[in-house]
Amino acid sequence: MRAEFWAGRALSVDDRNIDATRLMAEINEAQDWPAALGWRIKVVQREPNNNDDMMLWAKSAFRFGQREMAAHVLKNLPADFQDRSAEYHEMMAGIALGNHDLRGAEEHFGRAAELDRGNPVHRINLASFRLANSPDKEVHARAVKDLHDALADPNARLLAIRELLADATRRHDRENALQLADQLRAMPEHTFADELSCLDIVPTQDRFKAAVADFEKRSEADAQKAIATGEWLNSHRLAPETLRWYPQLPSAVRSSTRMQIVAAEAYLAVGDWQKLEAFLKMGRWEDADFLRRAMAIRARRELAQPWQKDWEQLTDDVEANPPDGFLLAQVVIGWKWRPEAVKLLWDAATKPKTNSVALENLWNLYTETHETRELLRVARAQTELDPANPVRKNNEAFLTLLVYGASSRAERLARAASESNPQIPEWAATYAYALHLAGKDATAQKVMSALPPEALQHPGVALYYAIVLAGNGDQTGARETLARLDARGMLPEERKLATDLAQKLERAAKGASG
Repeated sequence: MRAEFWAGRALSVDDRNIDATRLMAEINEAQDWPAALGWRIKVVQREPNNNDDMMLWAKSAFRFGQREMAAHVLKNLPADFQDRSAEYHEMMAGIALGNHDLRGAEEHFGRAAELDRGNPVHRINLASFRLANSPDKEVHARAVKDLHDALADPNARLLAIRELLADATRRHDRENALQLADQLRAMPEHTFADELSCLDIVPTQDRFKAAVADFEKRSEADAQKAIATGEWLNSHRLAPETLRWYPQLPSAVRSSTRMQIVAAEAYLAVGDWQKLEAFLKMGRWEDADFLRRAMAIRARRELAQPWQKDWEQLTDDVEANPPDGFLLAQVVIGWKWRPEAVKLLWDAATKPKTNSVALENLWNLYTETHETRELLRVARAQTELDPANPVRKNNEAFLTLLVYGASSRAERLARAASESNPQIPEWAATYAYALHLAGKDATAQKVMSALPPEALQHPGVALYYAIVLAGNGDQTGARETLARLDARGMLPEERKLATDLAQKLERAAKGASG
């Protein structure tokens, strides 16, 4: 820990010492502490426009579960850097996977393999992706062959056998999985984490219990191994075993911040709030101490004890020390503390480097609950941050029209977004609706008519197509389009538009028949 000591000394003399800040990030990452992400953000704040530091920030964000932050960082890298960086495409593939965008993931994996043909990791990642996601038996067989071929490469065999083992486990091919596990353990370069992964295929309950006990014994004197074992237990719904084992560890291991976090997460998992509160009183978690305080507050809240003042103090403290407020918001989102998370995110939305990703988080939260006015608030803030972005322009225009009706600014934004890419049906629909509200129904019809017929039936387009048809006197077309409308995912204001249009068309039909 001498490196950490000297880095701390350097920062105490000059809190903008970039080398010391990078060192603190590296030290925290080496010990798998989430505080590393905060240090990575500070590095970029102190030396903006360094692409290598931006990549390290994105990696740290991805590593500690902040996928949206990682995506934001990567998308803000210069286009020429993106084009030539295989590592960029590998990370974008991981983000695409997290968003269930399988086509995007495969494209990025393939591009990484093209850019760095000498690196077997990219070929293995592409084969592994196809192994896990392609329903085509030929593609699956070809991926298996590629991975088996990679076993002959000393630089690639460990990665290849991990993926083959994962595939065999997914397909419940126990015999093959056991053979692959034996091969993996026989490789001198295998890791402790590899051995832990083999626990998933232990054949009997008795042998499983014995294997877990063996891992606990082997990791007692090594903090990193103990952390890995505890995290594995927690992730496999064995938190009670973590809590039984933790007190038996040497004090030097128990005092590790990350090990204490593992134990606290186990108390959270079993819901033992009294013991969690008592446990947390004994610790200090260095740069992650805001997390310890948050867990203690949750314990008091679950026990129906006073907690609000402590929470207010904590939120004041993290607001003064970004990006802790944003990271705390992620924690409490997982706890379903929505009002607290929203406030933290709005605070983070005022801070450089977390403003954009905080707004994206708020957008997702308000989308889940269909809060149109709050979505508009977010959209306006996003447009202010990134005024040239056509996505932001369209969102603000669309939501303004829904909430307030006709607006010259909304029409201007919608036109700019649609003209930047006329082939995006939803943007054309926003512009056409703005024109309709402004009394320009003929022009609105021209905008919608330029779209392919199939696009006019998209969920985010069909309602506005029906409105434009009705505005141009085509009541039959409007009625037919409205009848095919899929109301799932609509905002409340859109549901009202659909209801009002249906009633209007019904009245018109009755008047015509009368």
